[in-house]
Amino acid sequence: MHLFSKILSSILFIGVIALSAAAQPGKESTTKREKVEQLKIAYITKELSLTTEESKSFWPLYNSMTDEISTEKRKRRKLAQNLKTNLETLSEDDIKTKTLEIMDSEIKESKLKKEHVEKIAGVIGYKKAVTLLALEQQFKKELLKRLNQQGQTKNN
Repeated sequence: MHLFSKILSSILFIGVIALSAAAQPGKESTTKREKVEQLKIAYITKELSLTTEESKSFWPLYNSMTDEISTEKRKRRKLAQNLKTNLETLSEDDIKTKTLEIMDSEIKESKLKKEHVEKIAGVIGYKKAVTLLALEQQFKKELLKRLNQQGQTKNN
């Protein structure tokens, strides 16, 4: 596990440096987002040891899953923000309706994840599919850690 942490740290450190170099005034944030996505793709491919054949089928499924889940999360955030902003002026029935919509969105996200993980497991197996879910969390956690460290270094 120690070697895994070193590899992950190295990949993300290089990525954070690349993001810093690319963070020039006037550049759109999509450039940063694209670089993070490239790092994520490299990280997942390496850590899952995806073959060329697996990659051909895996990435379209994975991208579909992340797109659908992101869409649902945006929808839920918008609903939650609307509820928070208008809480004092909404009726009890409206609050109930919006709250249930938010909860339904959470259920839908879980169903989407389940459906896609089953499809992905059909391509790479359940062991790698389950590992994928953990890798996503590890990648996010390490990226945030590196970005926070980088921000603290700039402030000092």
